[in-house]
Amino acid sequence: MYESRMEKIRLLGTGIIICLLMMFVSSVNAQKYKSVFKNLTWEQAAELAQKEGKIVFVDAMRKARTPEDQKKLDVAERKLFSIPEIMNFCDQHVIAIQIDMGSEAGQAFAPKLMMNMYPTYGFFMPNGDILGVVSPYLLAQKPEKFVEVGNKALEDAEVKRNNTRSIQFEEISLKDAMAKAKKENRLIFVDAYTDYCQPCMLMVKNVFSLNDVADFYNRNFINLKIHFGKEKELAEKYGTSGYPAFLFINGDGKLVYMEGGYTEGDEFIGFGKTALEKAKGIEFIEGDWNRALEQARQENKLIFMDCYTSWCGPCKQLARTVFTDPDAANFFNEHFVNLKMDMEKGEGINLKDRFGVKAYPTLLFINGQGEVVHSLVGAPGLKELLEQAQIAFEGKGLAYANAEYQKGNRKPEFIQAYLTYLGNASLGKEAEKVSLDYFATLDKNNLKERKYWDIFVKYVNDVDSDLFQYVYEHRDEFYSIYGERDVKRKIQNVWSGGANQFVRKEGDQMVLDKKGFKRYVKRMEKAKVDGWEDIVSGAEMMNAEKLGDWKTYIALGTERIKQGKVSDLLLYNWGLRVNKQCKDKALRLLAAQWFDEAAVNAAKNEAKGKGNMMSYRTFFEKLAKDLKADVQ
Repeated sequence: MYESRMEKIRLLGTGIIICLLMMFVSSVNAQKYKSVFKNLTWEQAAELAQKEGKIVFVDAMRKARTPEDQKKLDVAERKLFSIPEIMNFCDQHVIAIQIDMGSEAGQAFAPKLMMNMYPTYGFFMPNGDILGVVSPYLLAQKPEKFVEVGNKALEDAEVKRNNTRSIQFEEISLKDAMAKAKKENRLIFVDAYTDYCQPCMLMVKNVFSLNDVADFYNRNFINLKIHFGKEKELAEKYGTSGYPAFLFINGDGKLVYMEGGYTEGDEFIGFGKTALEKAKGIEFIEGDWNRALEQARQENKLIFMDCYTSWCGPCKQLARTVFTDPDAANFFNEHFVNLKMDMEKGEGINLKDRFGVKAYPTLLFINGQGEVVHSLVGAPGLKELLEQAQIAFEGKGLAYANAEYQKGNRKPEFIQAYLTYLGNASLGKEAEKVSLDYFATLDKNNLKERKYWDIFVKYVNDVDSDLFQYVYEHRDEFYSIYGERDVKRKIQNVWSGGANQFVRKEGDQMVLDKKGFKRYVKRMEKAKVDGWEDIVSGAEMMNAEKLGDWKTYIALGTERIKQGKVSDLLLYNWGLRVNKQCKDKALRLLAAQWFDEAAVNAAKNEAKGKGNMMSYRTFFEKLAKDLKADVQ
């Protein structure tokens, strides 16, 4: 009886336990298959995610065609989202919704997918920025990918929350941007994009909106967005083929640097830094001759040495415009060891004497033995600089031409090239000698051909040479061929040069050959040289300057001003000489009067509308002020 009762109790307890277990299992199953998706629109989900500090998870799909297809989708959904790690992730971090991409709401949502094909699962910021996608087909094989992609989306979302600035793209044309770039001495950054370019879109959403990226690009560049799918000519000009392309362009429209493709923030900033470095142009070693020489020997290259001074205007212009050009940078950085040397400081002082540098800028090409192989004096344009650099690189420069000339090469094309090299190197005397020797082998009638006449005009300045005397005696004939004005200008320049050759250095002093100068004046008068009086007056001032006789210089200048024979440019040059070399306060005050009066006259002409396009009024005012500065 007792045992029977106990058996009934045991069976009853077991039944209760089974019921409880069944209830527990049912509860667990009900929890396991509870959908993570809320019945919300995109707008409602975004608002809720913003409020709760979550991201939005979207099942972007198309409605099932049949009930059987819907059952399959439901089974796949339950299978995936019943996984505890995925359930917990969704519960803690996302507002999950489903959007039928075939519906009106789906069509409105589609752009947020940024060309990702559906069906797909996507993670989004509440503002609609896409954070990542994962394919349901992939998750069927590797469900662990869900949390992996989700965690990456959370990291990216946190980055976006902490970044509130974006690259500011200006709505101006490339032409206007180039003008602005020149004025502000900055580069243009062009985001070259096309329609239906997913990486282009992602750069805008994920990279251009990073604070560090935005700050760097807004600080350093003029930023433009250009649709290269429509701007075919630009695409061809800059050689873009894939997008996005990132172009860094200077104020002349030249490409300094280009990269492309989807790029993370730090690397993208690196592109900008590289562009800024390349925009500096030719990479120079500063003021270290031995380092440049050793590097040239090791790399078997020539040294390109920019010989400059701190006060040289053309030097600064050359450095600012030509040396920074991408074409110059590419050629010189590849083929030369580039050295900048201030010839008035440090090693430059000795190198100035060693290489006979007398004018600035002087550009030297030097081999590993320290020998000049080619030379340019002055500030060449980009085209000329590249042409001369190519000649030096090929070993066909001045040193080669000197050797060829010594070997007896007298071919016309060689002589013309040799004269060009000598002229570029400011070796006027040498060029004149080569010219005269060359003309001595020719009939003087050759001067009636333009190429020979040009050689004469450019290189022959010896008033005593037979060649010049021939030209002077037959000047009427040359007037008819080359024009009276140009021929007269050349003739007068030669006579003027001859008049300036009578001050010579004797010991430590400069001495004027007065008798020789007088004979020369009589010679010009007898030869009936046009404007010989003005030539004499100019030569007398030049003589006074060389002798340091500023009293005579200013007296002669004052007389010429009274005669009304002084242009603004000539007067300005006089003032520069007096200001730099004359230390006598009284004489400086007399010269200052020139510029006070000239400035007043210039102002009157401007007021009457008679001023030249190039007015010297401000220059005259500054010179007058400078000349008085040490006196008052």
